[in-house]
Amino acid sequence: MYAYIPLIWKDMVLTVAGPETWAKILLEAGISSEIEEPQTQAEVLNTATRREDLSFALFGATCKVMALSQDDLLGAFGRHFVSFTLRSGNGPFLRSQGRTLPAFLENVNSIHNYMERDHPNAKFPFIESTYDPVADTLLLTYLSIRVGVSPLLLGVIEEIAARLYGLLVS
Repeated sequence: MYAYIPLIWKDMVLTVAGPETWAKILLEAGISSEIEEPQTQAEVLNTATRREDLSFALFGATCKVMALSQDDLLGAFGRHFVSFTLRSGNGPFLRSQGRTLPAFLENVNSIHNYMERDHPNAKFPFIESTYDPVADTLLLTYLSIRVGVSPLLLGVIEEIAARLYGLLVS
């Protein structure tokens, strides 16, 4: 996993709960703070490929410290991921992926393929979407080597729908 996820994770925690909570999460995850041992936190936030166990440790610690269920935390992270991406100047790129939500979702794998060029060892999920215009419904198939992270996808879709297309999805 590339550390963009932990960087965005840290941003979410700092935005929602502040630096004290981030410090508690690091402690709960067994990761030293920057003050105590700069290299340890630097390893967590390094944007090169790194051990996924650090990400999962952060996830478990965040659930515990913030008293959130895994599904709620993943959904919140999915929404924050989109917000962070838009704040980082990637709005025009995301908007160019489709004039409608179904068109955007059809292009998600293209986004992942584009990112794979810079991150050849990354393990991106595969998403298949089928839109039924009569019923105005989308059927999504989500395939990932990471088990149990589909609430993250739902958070991403909810936020993309709201922020890019002015839609409320459920």
